[in-house]
Amino acid sequence: MTDEQMLQAPRGTRDFMPQEKIKRDWIVGTIKREFEKFGFNPLETPALENFDVLSNKFAGGEEILKETYRLKDQGNRELGLRYDLTVPLCRIIASNNALAMPFKRYQIASAWRDGPLKTGRYREFTQCDADIVGVESLRADAECVALTQSVFDALGLKVKMRVNNRKFLDGLLAKAGVPESKRATVMLSIDKLEKIGRDGVERELKEKGVTVEILEVIKDAKPSREIGELFSYCEELGVRKDFVVFDASLARGLNYYTGTVFEGYLAGGKIKSSVCGGGRYDDLIAKFSGREQKIPAVGISFGVDVIAEVAAEREKTVVQAFLIPIKTTARAIAIAQELRAQGVNCAVDLMERSISKNLDYASKQGIPFAIIVGEQELKAGKIKLRDLQSGEEKLVSVSEAAEIIG
Repeated sequence: MTDEQMLQAPRGTRDFMPQEKIKRDWIVGTIKREFEKFGFNPLETPALENFDVLSNKFAGGEEILKETYRLKDQGNRELGLRYDLTVPLCRIIASNNALAMPFKRYQIASAWRDGPLKTGRYREFTQCDADIVGVESLRADAECVALTQSVFDALGLKVKMRVNNRKFLDGLLAKAGVPESKRATVMLSIDKLEKIGRDGVERELKEKGVTVEILEVIKDAKPSREIGELFSYCEELGVRKDFVVFDASLARGLNYYTGTVFEGYLAGGKIKSSVCGGGRYDDLIAKFSGREQKIPAVGISFGVDVIAEVAAEREKTVVQAFLIPIKTTARAIAIAQELRAQGVNCAVDLMERSISKNLDYASKQGIPFAIIVGEQELKAGKIKLRDLQSGEEKLVSVSEAAEIIG
Protein backbone atom coordinates (compact mmCIF):
# COMPACT_ATOMS: atom_id res chain seq x y z
CA MET A 1 0.00 0.00 0.00
CA THR A 2 1.36 3.41 -0.98
CA ASP A 3 1.45 6.34 1.46
CA GLU A 4 -1.35 7.99 -0.56
CA GLN A 5 -3.54 4.87 -0.36
CA MET A 6 -2.83 4.48 3.35
CA LEU A 7 -4.15 7.97 4.05
CA GLN A 8 -7.44 7.34 2.26
CA ALA A 9 -10.53 6.01 4.03
CA PRO A 10 -11.14 2.29 3.32
CA ARG A 11 -13.01 1.61 0.08
CA GLY A 12 -16.73 2.12 0.52
CA THR A 13 -16.31 4.38 3.56
CA ARG A 14 -15.92 8.16 3.76
CA ASP A 15 -14.68 11.03 5.86
CA PHE A 16 -17.22 13.82 6.32
CA MET A 17 -15.83 17.34 6.34
CA PRO A 18 -17.70 19.98 8.40
CA GLN A 19 -20.06 21.24 5.68
CA GLU A 20 -21.19 17.71 4.76
CA LYS A 21 -21.39 16.67 8.40
CA ILE A 22 -23.59 19.68 9.19
CA LYS A 23 -25.99 18.60 6.42
CA ARG A 24 -26.03 15.00 7.65
CA ASP A 25 -26.64 16.12 11.23
CA TRP A 26 -29.56 18.26 10.01
CA ILE A 27 -31.05 15.24 8.18
CA VAL A 28 -30.64 13.00 11.24
CA GLY A 29 -32.01 15.68 13.56
CA THR A 30 -35.05 16.21 11.33
CA ILE A 31 -35.78 12.48 11.17
CA LYS A 32 -35.30 12.13 14.93
CA ARG A 33 -37.83 14.91 15.61
CA GLU A 34 -40.41 13.20 13.39
CA PHE A 35 -39.79 9.83 15.08
CA GLU A 36 -40.42 11.37 18.48
CA LYS A 37 -43.54 13.17 17.25
CA PHE A 38 -44.98 9.74 16.46
CA GLY A 39 -44.14 8.41 19.92
CA PHE A 40 -40.99 6.38 19.23
CA ASN A 41 -38.31 6.16 21.96
CA PRO A 42 -34.54 5.85 21.32
CA LEU A 43 -32.58 2.60 21.57
CA GLU A 44 -28.86 1.91 21.14
CA THR A 45 -27.17 -1.44 20.44
CA PRO A 46 -23.51 -2.42 19.85
CA ALA A 47 -21.95 -2.26 16.39
CA LEU A 48 -20.66 -5.80 17.00
CA GLU A 49 -23.01 -8.76 17.27
CA ASN A 50 -22.33 -12.43 17.91
CA PHE A 51 -22.01 -13.95 14.47
CA ASP A 52 -24.54 -16.65 15.41
CA VAL A 53 -27.14 -13.87 15.72
CA LEU A 54 -26.33 -12.34 12.34
CA SER A 55 -26.12 -15.74 10.60
CA ASN A 56 -29.29 -17.08 12.20
CA LYS A 57 -31.30 -18.85 9.51
CA PHE A 58 -34.29 -16.67 10.37
CA ALA A 59 -32.39 -13.40 9.87
CA GLY A 60 -31.32 -11.70 6.62
CA GLY A 61 -30.65 -14.79 4.52
CA GLU A 62 -27.76 -16.05 2.40
CA GLU A 63 -27.56 -13.02 0.10
CA ILE A 64 -26.91 -10.57 2.90
CA LEU A 65 -24.68 -12.98 4.83
CA LYS A 66 -22.26 -12.92 1.89
CA GLU A 67 -21.81 -9.19 2.56
CA THR A 68 -21.43 -9.45 6.34
CA TYR A 69 -18.12 -8.38 7.90
CA ARG A 70 -16.91 -11.27 10.04
CA LEU A 71 -14.09 -11.31 12.63
CA LYS A 72 -12.80 -13.00 15.75
CA ASP A 73 -11.84 -11.34 19.03
CA GLN A 74 -8.81 -12.31 21.14
CA GLY A 75 -10.94 -14.90 22.92
CA ASN A 76 -11.52 -16.58 19.53
CA ARG A 77 -15.23 -15.65 19.63
CA GLU A 78 -17.00 -15.28 16.27
CA LEU A 79 -18.35 -11.74 15.81
CA GLY A 80 -19.69 -9.61 12.99
CA LEU A 81 -20.52 -6.00 12.24
CA ARG A 82 -24.29 -5.52 12.13
CA TYR A 83 -25.69 -5.33 8.59
CA ASP A 84 -28.92 -3.65 9.71
CA LEU A 85 -30.67 -2.45 12.87
CA THR A 86 -33.61 -4.87 12.75
CA VAL A 87 -31.76 -8.03 13.79
CA PRO A 88 -30.29 -6.34 16.92
CA LEU A 89 -33.81 -5.14 17.80
CA CYS A 90 -35.11 -8.70 17.54
CA ARG A 91 -32.33 -9.87 19.84
CA ILE A 92 -33.31 -7.18 22.38
CA ILE A 93 -37.01 -8.13 22.29
CA ALA A 94 -36.28 -11.86 22.41
CA SER A 95 -34.07 -11.44 25.50
CA ASN A 96 -36.41 -9.12 27.43
CA ASN A 97 -39.66 -10.91 28.26
CA ALA A 98 -40.95 -8.16 30.54
CA LEU A 99 -41.12 -5.36 27.93
CA ALA A 100 -44.49 -3.62 27.80
CA MET A 101 -46.20 -3.85 24.42
CA PRO A 102 -46.47 -2.14 22.07
CA PHE A 103 -42.76 -1.35 22.07
CA LYS A 104 -42.01 1.60 19.78
CA ARG A 105 -38.35 2.32 19.28
CA TYR A 106 -36.09 4.23 16.94
CA GLN A 107 -32.37 3.78 16.39
CA ILE A 108 -30.00 5.93 14.36
CA ALA A 109 -26.61 4.29 13.79
CA SER A 110 -24.12 2.87 11.30
CA ALA A 111 -24.38 -0.53 9.67
CA TRP A 112 -21.93 -2.33 7.38
CA ARG A 113 -22.20 -4.49 4.26
CA ASP A 114 -19.32 -5.62 2.06
CA GLY A 115 -21.34 -5.28 -1.12
CA PRO A 116 -21.02 -3.58 -4.53
CA LEU A 117 -20.67 0.19 -4.60
CA LYS A 118 -22.78 2.65 -6.57
CA THR A 119 -24.21 6.16 -6.23
CA GLY A 120 -25.78 6.46 -2.79
CA ARG A 121 -24.59 2.99 -1.66
CA TYR A 122 -21.55 2.50 0.58
CA ARG A 123 -20.07 -0.22 2.78
CA GLU A 124 -20.53 1.82 5.93
CA PHE A 125 -23.87 3.61 5.98
CA THR A 126 -26.19 5.27 8.45
CA GLN A 127 -29.71 3.99 9.01
CA CYS A 128 -32.57 5.66 10.83
CA ASP A 129 -35.04 2.95 11.88
CA ALA A 130 -38.42 3.16 13.57
CA ASP A 131 -40.27 -0.05 14.53
CA ILE A 132 -43.54 -0.97 16.25
CA VAL A 133 -43.44 -4.32 18.07
CA GLY A 134 -46.52 -6.08 19.45
CA VAL A 135 -49.27 -4.71 17.18
CA GLU A 136 -51.05 -7.02 14.73
CA SER A 137 -53.30 -4.34 13.26
CA LEU A 138 -52.37 -2.90 9.89
CA ARG A 139 -52.87 0.50 11.51
CA ALA A 140 -49.24 0.09 12.67
CA ASP A 141 -48.15 -0.39 9.04
CA ALA A 142 -50.17 2.69 8.07
CA GLU A 143 -48.47 4.67 10.84
CA CYS A 144 -45.10 3.80 9.28
CA VAL A 145 -46.36 5.15 5.94
CA ALA A 146 -47.67 8.34 7.59
CA LEU A 147 -44.36 8.76 9.45
CA THR A 148 -42.50 8.44 6.15
CA GLN A 149 -44.63 11.13 4.53
CA SER A 150 -44.01 13.40 7.53
CA VAL A 151 -40.23 12.82 7.40
CA PHE A 152 -39.87 13.67 3.72
CA ASP A 153 -42.18 16.67 4.00
CA ALA A 154 -39.90 17.95 6.78
CA LEU A 155 -36.81 17.28 4.63
CA GLY A 156 -38.37 19.08 1.66
CA LEU A 157 -38.05 16.07 -0.66
CA LYS A 158 -40.66 14.71 -3.06
CA VAL A 159 -40.95 10.96 -2.55
CA LYS A 160 -43.38 8.28 -3.68
CA MET A 161 -43.86 5.17 -1.58
CA ARG A 162 -44.45 1.80 -3.24
CA VAL A 163 -46.40 -0.77 -1.23
CA ASN A 164 -47.00 -4.49 -1.59
CA ASN A 165 -47.64 -7.55 0.58
CA ARG A 166 -45.36 -10.61 0.71
CA LYS A 167 -48.29 -12.97 1.42
CA PHE A 168 -50.08 -11.59 -1.62
CA LEU A 169 -46.95 -11.95 -3.80
CA ASP A 170 -46.44 -15.49 -2.51
CA GLY A 171 -50.02 -16.27 -3.52
CA LEU A 172 -49.39 -14.92 -7.03
CA LEU A 173 -46.32 -17.13 -7.38
CA ALA A 174 -48.28 -20.16 -6.16
CA LYS A 175 -51.02 -19.38 -8.67
CA ALA A 176 -48.39 -19.22 -11.44
CA GLY A 177 -47.09 -22.66 -10.46
CA VAL A 178 -43.81 -21.60 -8.83
CA PRO A 179 -42.87 -24.28 -6.29
CA GLU A 180 -42.60 -23.14 -2.67
CA SER A 181 -38.90 -24.04 -2.56
CA LYS A 182 -38.16 -21.45 -5.28
CA ARG A 183 -40.46 -18.61 -4.23
CA ALA A 184 -37.98 -16.77 -2.02
CA THR A 185 -35.31 -16.63 -4.73
CA VAL A 186 -37.90 -15.76 -7.40
CA MET A 187 -39.08 -12.85 -5.23
CA LEU A 188 -35.49 -11.56 -5.12
CA SER A 189 -35.39 -11.54 -8.92
CA ILE A 190 -38.81 -9.89 -9.31
CA ASP A 191 -37.74 -7.21 -6.82
CA LYS A 192 -35.03 -6.15 -9.31
CA LEU A 193 -37.46 -5.02 -12.04
CA GLU A 194 -36.74 -1.34 -11.35
CA LYS A 195 -32.99 -1.96 -11.07
CA ILE A 196 -32.13 -4.28 -13.98
CA GLY A 197 -35.26 -4.05 -16.14
CA ARG A 198 -37.57 -6.73 -17.46
CA ASP A 199 -34.94 -8.34 -19.71
CA GLY A 200 -32.55 -8.77 -16.81
CA VAL A 201 -35.26 -10.28 -14.60
CA GLU A 202 -36.35 -12.65 -17.37
CA ARG A 203 -32.75 -13.89 -17.71
CA GLU A 204 -32.57 -14.55 -13.96
CA LEU A 205 -35.91 -16.37 -13.93
CA LYS A 206 -34.85 -18.61 -16.82
CA GLU A 207 -31.62 -19.44 -14.99
CA LYS A 208 -33.74 -20.44 -11.99
CA GLY A 209 -35.97 -22.60 -14.14
CA VAL A 210 -39.06 -20.46 -13.70
CA THR A 211 -41.44 -19.37 -16.46
CA VAL A 212 -41.29 -15.67 -17.29
CA GLU A 213 -45.09 -15.63 -17.57
CA ILE A 214 -45.12 -14.83 -13.85
CA LEU A 215 -44.20 -11.25 -14.81
CA GLU A 216 -47.49 -10.89 -16.69
CA VAL A 217 -49.40 -12.26 -13.70
CA ILE A 218 -47.76 -9.64 -11.50
CA LYS A 219 -48.30 -6.86 -14.04
CA ASP A 220 -52.07 -7.53 -14.10
CA ALA A 221 -52.45 -8.06 -10.33
CA LYS A 222 -54.97 -6.00 -8.38
CA PRO A 223 -54.49 -5.04 -4.70
CA SER A 224 -55.40 -7.69 -2.13
CA ARG A 225 -57.79 -7.24 0.78
CA GLU A 226 -54.93 -6.50 3.20
CA ILE A 227 -53.46 -3.88 0.89
CA GLY A 228 -56.88 -2.25 0.54
CA GLU A 229 -57.22 -2.23 4.32
CA LEU A 230 -53.79 -0.63 4.66
CA PHE A 231 -54.74 2.10 2.21
CA SER A 232 -57.91 2.87 4.16
CA TYR A 233 -55.89 3.26 7.37
CA CYS A 234 -53.41 5.50 5.54
CA GLU A 235 -56.34 7.71 4.56
CA GLU A 236 -57.36 7.91 8.24
CA LEU A 237 -53.87 9.23 9.02
CA GLY A 238 -54.01 11.88 6.30
CA VAL A 239 -51.57 10.21 3.91
CA ARG A 240 -51.90 11.84 0.51
CA LYS A 241 -53.19 9.60 -2.28
CA ASP A 242 -50.31 10.61 -4.55
CA PHE A 243 -47.75 9.65 -1.89
CA VAL A 244 -48.40 5.90 -1.68
CA VAL A 245 -48.99 3.52 -4.61
CA PHE A 246 -49.53 -0.25 -5.01
CA ASP A 247 -46.75 -2.19 -6.79
CA ALA A 248 -47.21 -5.96 -7.07
CA SER A 249 -43.54 -6.46 -8.05
CA LEU A 250 -42.15 -5.03 -4.80
CA ALA A 251 -40.68 -7.80 -2.65
CA ARG A 252 -37.76 -6.32 -0.65
CA GLY A 253 -34.56 -8.35 -0.49
CA LEU A 254 -34.62 -9.68 3.05
CA ASN A 255 -36.17 -13.06 3.79
CA TYR A 256 -37.80 -12.16 7.09
CA TYR A 257 -40.70 -10.06 5.74
CA THR A 258 -44.11 -11.71 6.19
CA GLY A 259 -46.71 -9.13 5.14
CA THR A 260 -46.63 -5.47 4.14
CA VAL A 261 -43.46 -4.26 2.40
CA PHE A 262 -42.76 -0.70 1.32
CA GLU A 263 -40.03 1.38 -0.31
CA GLY A 264 -39.72 5.11 -0.96
CA TYR A 265 -38.22 6.56 -4.13
CA LEU A 266 -37.41 10.13 -5.10
CA ALA A 267 -39.73 11.61 -7.68
CA GLY A 268 -37.24 12.18 -10.52
CA GLY A 269 -33.55 12.91 -10.07
CA LYS A 270 -30.35 10.94 -10.53
CA ILE A 271 -30.81 8.62 -7.54
CA LYS A 272 -32.57 5.40 -8.51
CA SER A 273 -31.97 3.58 -5.22
CA SER A 274 -34.67 3.60 -2.57
CA VAL A 275 -34.38 6.30 0.10
CA CYS A 276 -36.30 4.25 2.66
CA GLY A 277 -37.79 0.80 3.03
CA GLY A 278 -39.28 -1.63 5.46
CA GLY A 279 -42.18 -3.90 6.19
CA ARG A 280 -43.83 -6.37 8.52
CA TYR A 281 -41.89 -9.27 10.05
CA ASP A 282 -44.27 -11.13 12.38
CA ASP A 283 -42.24 -14.37 12.63
CA LEU A 284 -38.70 -13.13 13.16
CA ILE A 285 -38.66 -12.29 16.88
CA ALA A 286 -40.43 -15.48 17.94
CA LYS A 287 -38.02 -17.58 15.87
CA PHE A 288 -35.07 -15.83 17.49
CA SER A 289 -36.41 -16.52 20.96
CA GLY A 290 -37.70 -20.01 20.25
CA ARG A 291 -41.21 -19.03 21.38
CA GLU A 292 -44.29 -20.56 19.84
CA GLN A 293 -46.34 -17.38 20.09
CA LYS A 294 -45.69 -14.83 17.34
CA ILE A 295 -44.59 -11.32 18.24
CA PRO A 296 -45.87 -9.03 15.46
CA ALA A 297 -43.59 -6.24 14.29
CA VAL A 298 -43.37 -3.67 11.50
CA GLY A 299 -40.80 -0.99 10.77
CA ILE A 300 -39.34 1.54 8.36
CA SER A 301 -35.69 2.44 7.73
CA PHE A 302 -34.35 5.68 6.20
CA GLY A 303 -30.96 5.79 4.47
CA VAL A 304 -29.10 8.95 5.49
CA ASP A 305 -26.40 8.47 2.85
CA VAL A 306 -28.72 8.37 -0.15
CA ILE A 307 -30.87 11.19 1.28
CA ALA A 308 -27.74 13.32 1.75
CA GLU A 309 -26.96 12.94 -1.97
CA VAL A 310 -30.06 14.99 -2.86
CA ALA A 311 -30.83 17.10 0.22
CA ALA A 312 -30.36 20.84 -0.08
CA GLU A 313 -27.01 22.24 1.03
CA ARG A 314 -26.89 23.62 4.54
CA GLU A 315 -24.65 26.28 6.10
CA LYS A 316 -20.89 25.69 5.94
CA THR A 317 -20.25 26.08 9.67
CA VAL A 318 -22.01 26.04 13.02
CA VAL A 319 -20.00 29.09 14.15
CA GLN A 320 -22.22 32.18 14.28
CA ALA A 321 -19.61 34.79 15.25
CA PHE A 322 -15.81 35.05 15.02
CA LEU A 323 -14.11 37.32 17.56
CA ILE A 324 -11.08 39.30 16.35
CA PRO A 325 -9.01 40.71 19.22
CA ILE A 326 -6.71 43.68 18.64
CA LYS A 327 -4.12 43.02 21.36
CA THR A 328 -7.06 42.17 23.64
CA THR A 329 -7.08 38.36 23.49
CA ALA A 330 -7.86 37.76 27.18
CA ARG A 331 -10.79 40.20 27.10
CA ALA A 332 -12.05 38.75 23.78
CA ILE A 333 -12.07 35.26 25.30
CA ALA A 334 -14.11 36.56 28.24
CA ILE A 335 -16.59 38.17 25.82
CA ALA A 336 -16.80 34.90 23.88
CA GLN A 337 -17.74 33.14 27.11
CA GLU A 338 -20.48 35.72 27.74
CA LEU A 339 -21.85 35.16 24.24
CA ARG A 340 -21.73 31.38 24.62
CA ALA A 341 -23.67 31.70 27.87
CA GLN A 342 -26.34 33.55 25.88
CA GLY A 343 -26.56 30.79 23.26
CA VAL A 344 -24.21 32.12 20.55
CA ASN A 345 -21.79 29.69 18.89
CA CYS A 346 -18.54 31.60 18.60
CA ALA A 347 -14.81 31.20 18.11
CA VAL A 348 -11.87 33.50 18.88
CA ASP A 349 -8.73 34.17 16.83
CA LEU A 350 -5.86 32.69 18.87
CA MET A 351 -3.15 33.31 16.26
CA GLU A 352 -2.92 37.11 16.59
CA ARG A 353 -3.49 37.68 12.87
CA SER A 354 -4.36 41.00 11.28
CA ILE A 355 -7.96 42.19 11.03
CA SER A 356 -7.98 41.72 7.24
CA LYS A 357 -6.69 38.13 7.46
CA ASN A 358 -9.22 37.28 10.15
CA LEU A 359 -12.10 38.81 8.18
CA ASP A 360 -11.01 36.85 5.11
CA TYR A 361 -10.83 33.63 7.17
CA ALA A 362 -14.30 34.16 8.70
CA SER A 363 -15.80 34.92 5.30
CA LYS A 364 -14.30 31.80 3.69
CA GLN A 365 -15.62 29.69 6.57
CA GLY A 366 -19.13 31.01 5.96
CA ILE A 367 -19.35 32.60 9.44
CA PRO A 368 -22.12 35.23 9.30
CA PHE A 369 -20.72 37.73 11.85
CA ALA A 370 -17.32 39.05 12.95
CA ILE A 371 -16.78 40.84 16.26
CA ILE A 372 -13.84 43.21 16.53
CA VAL A 373 -12.59 43.69 20.08
CA GLY A 374 -10.19 46.65 20.39
CA GLU A 375 -9.15 48.93 23.23
CA GLN A 376 -11.22 51.79 21.81
CA GLU A 377 -14.39 49.66 21.74
CA LEU A 378 -13.74 48.29 25.23
CA LYS A 379 -13.32 51.76 26.71
CA ALA A 380 -16.79 52.58 25.40
CA GLY A 381 -18.15 49.36 26.90
CA LYS A 382 -18.98 48.11 23.41
CA ILE A 383 -17.84 45.68 20.70
CA LYS A 384 -17.88 46.19 16.94
CA LEU A 385 -20.27 43.78 15.20
CA ARG A 386 -19.82 43.29 11.45
CA ASP A 387 -22.34 41.51 9.24
CA LEU A 388 -20.07 39.64 6.81
CA GLN A 389 -22.73 39.46 4.11
CA SER A 390 -23.76 43.10 3.98
CA GLY A 391 -20.54 44.58 5.39
CA GLU A 392 -22.59 46.70 7.84
CA GLU A 393 -20.87 47.52 11.15
CA LYS A 394 -22.27 48.83 14.42
CA LEU A 395 -21.09 49.36 17.99
CA VAL A 396 -23.19 47.32 20.37
CA SER A 397 -23.11 45.80 23.84
CA VAL A 398 -22.42 42.08 24.28
CA SER A 399 -26.10 41.39 25.06
CA GLU A 400 -27.21 43.42 22.02
CA ALA A 401 -24.79 41.44 19.84
CA ALA A 402 -26.20 38.16 21.17
CA GLU A 403 -29.74 39.31 20.36
CA ILE A 404 -28.80 40.35 16.79
CA ILE A 405 -26.83 37.19 16.08
CA GLY A 406 -29.39 34.88 17.64
